[in-house]
Amino acid sequence: MKLYVGIDVSSFDLKVCFMDGDGNILKRSTNPNNPSSTDAIAKEILSLTHNVTSPIIQIGMESTSVYSWHPAIYLSQDPSLKELEAKIYTINPKLIKDFKEAYPDLDKTDTVDAFIIADRLRFGRLTFSAIQTEQVIALQRLSRMRFHLAYNLTREKQYFLQNLFFKCSAFKQEVDSSVFGNAILELLLERFTLDEISSMDTFDLATYLSTKGKNHFDDPEGVAKCIQKAARSSYRLSKCVEDSINILLATSIESIRSITRQIKELDKSIARLMDGIPNTLQSIPGIGPVYSAGILAEIGDIHRFKNEASVAKYAGLTWPKRQSGT
Repeated sequence: MKLYVGIDVSSFDLKVCFMDGDGNILKRSTNPNNPSSTDAIAKEILSLTHNVTSPIIQIGMESTSVYSWHPAIYLSQDPSLKELEAKIYTINPKLIKDFKEAYPDLDKTDTVDAFIIADRLRFGRLTFSAIQTEQVIALQRLSRMRFHLAYNLTREKQYFLQNLFFKCSAFKQEVDSSVFGNAILELLLERFTLDEISSMDTFDLATYLSTKGKNHFDDPEGVAKCIQKAARSSYRLSKCVEDSINILLATSIESIRSITRQIKELDKSIARLMDGIPNTLQSIPGIGPVYSAGILAEIGDIHRFKNEASVAKYAGLTWPKRQSGT
């Protein structure tokens, strides 16, 4: 007996279609997306294959964001289904969408989608997609969150630089040191006016920068002179506008520091997880722990790719051949 189980997954429920090898629908059901409902699906599979010798069981669901991962893992770890050597597929939604075009009279409903998934399993010729392990998923969530934070950090810094131009329009022209160093950020948090910075004693300003920068400046007095020159060369703002810009700069500085701290914490978690995953990626020049973690997390189990060309295709580094006639 062949049993094909199509599951349409959403955050709320699992719509299931049980189909035999001839395309007959044996049963349909709708269950909440939770462990007990997934367990009920496993029991229904066992019930339908009861007293059948060596049944062929294939279970499929679209790889829909994070929603399909829990039921896929749950079913793949079910001892009874393991014993029957049931195969669980997480299918690219585009395959299901393209396959559905062969059924022009069907409406777009979740119940119909479960039927289409089951029928696509029955059709066969699906590349088996290994379900990502807990370790890989953990690394994937961490590396993707780090990417998300790094993107937000870049945007926040760009916004900060726009407001810095309002505050001190000549800063980038005159000062070579990074504006995102602790010393200069602390100076901006003091909310000095440009006239106050210009009239400061250069030695006192250099001492301030050296203290806040933890003596990282090679020439703190030279940096102080550049900052004062920038202050003298910049446009002046009215007090109303300057007060608003000071608030925006302080808000951005707080955001930048917060995101930076979060990225450092993620880096520690990624490093701990990477210690348990043997790899040689970091031996490649230019690939450090962050890139290697991202690559490993996205590739997952390398055995799901038949060769290096498949990995390249997965990464979007190949182009399909399109030819007609000569």
